[in-house]
Amino acid sequence: MTGPREKNYLESGLCYRKQVIDMKAVVLAAGEGRRLRPLTGTVSKGMLPVANRPILSFVIDALVQSSVTDIEMVVGHRKEKVMNHFGDGGDLGVSINYVEQKFQLGTAHALQQAKDRVEGKFLVVPGDSIVRPEGIRSLVEVEGDDWGMLVTSTSTNSKYGLVEVSGDTLINIKEKQKLTEDLISSGAPSVMALALWDYTDPDSSGLINTGTYRMDDSIFDVIEEEGAGEPTNLTRCLVKKADRVKVKYTDRWLDAVYPWDLLPLNEHCLSRIGRTTGGTVEEGVVIRGEVSLGEQVNVRANSVIRGPVTIGDNTEIGPGACIGPNVSIGCNCRIDPYTVISECVIMDDVTLGSHGSVSHSVIAQGSTIGDFFGVGAGEYTVRLERFTAKKTLGAVVGPDCRIGHHVNLDQGVILGEDCQIGPMSKISRNLPDGTNVV
Repeated sequence: MTGPREKNYLESGLCYRKQVIDMKAVVLAAGEGRRLRPLTGTVSKGMLPVANRPILSFVIDALVQSSVTDIEMVVGHRKEKVMNHFGDGGDLGVSINYVEQKFQLGTAHALQQAKDRVEGKFLVVPGDSIVRPEGIRSLVEVEGDDWGMLVTSTSTNSKYGLVEVSGDTLINIKEKQKLTEDLISSGAPSVMALALWDYTDPDSSGLINTGTYRMDDSIFDVIEEEGAGEPTNLTRCLVKKADRVKVKYTDRWLDAVYPWDLLPLNEHCLSRIGRTTGGTVEEGVVIRGEVSLGEQVNVRANSVIRGPVTIGDNTEIGPGACIGPNVSIGCNCRIDPYTVISECVIMDDVTLGSHGSVSHSVIAQGSTIGDFFGVGAGEYTVRLERFTAKKTLGAVVGPDCRIGHHVNLDQGVILGEDCQIGPMSKISRNLPDGTNVV
């Protein structure tokens, strides 16, 4: 039976009692995130960092704040990194058990792996999107034997399943929009960049499915009936029981489908970081707004940091660098003198040479970039028959790239993992993993 109970926690040396809910959450964290490549070659989608924390950690935070602390986590792609990072969840005030999805065969198949771990009512939460605790609580509070689905509205609905409702009851979920020939011929900078456009179909509702549900163990019978041994999407199973699915609304939900989607997630999470100072801040440094500096950070003379910004442990900035706003820089990084960075996610172990200029970009872990690096960020417009879409693009640099001095990347360019770019190069197209440009 589901209901509140009390549990002891130890926080900052003080023991306190907190009400928790006797309802398990199944967190789906097995996905590879193919559309986020090259960022997900070495980590799962939920382990990608925003504000220097894995996306999955924000999911756990939302469950804790919703008084849900019993978690069954379905892992698969790069599962060892998830398990090593979170362990049994004790440090986060939760209990985490792991179950493996050996082959990525859809969300229904992922949920099926937890069949023997849940009984009665439970939550299903994606491990790669950010949802408000209030949204999760609204599902917990669904009455009786009804199921629940969390939805949100968006002005850009091209990437998600569209939800049809009658009152507060589900009617149908339409499949996400497909790229069409007119989009392919629109003149976007690269084939991959085509997928980045967030556009609104004027003939469709703006209500989308967040993939967050409350259901009970009878869902497993529906999965077996609907799938008949074949991979199937969980939404199809929900539609089969639409008359018992109550729709709940959240006003804030964020997901990363393509590499540039990390930037709005990063901005959202940075807005809540607060101000902390670690390491050394030299004379003449200007810090404005909410800035979090990790341990043994060295911000050298005459640098300027405009929050929100977070900088990880053992990172060196400047002198004379300009960082922010909306920038996260990981641990063990070096940003050399007079480099300007704004609206960026820079992951761990990155070196960025002097006199660089980077905005609206993602630089993955382990990359080394020479002096006078530039990214041609700017607003790109696609005009189609029924709508016009605009997006500000920088570039994506995959893990472990080596880039020489005086290199420029055009907006929308994606470099694959382990690319080698020689000095004085201008890159105007996507490069696959392992490309060597002399």
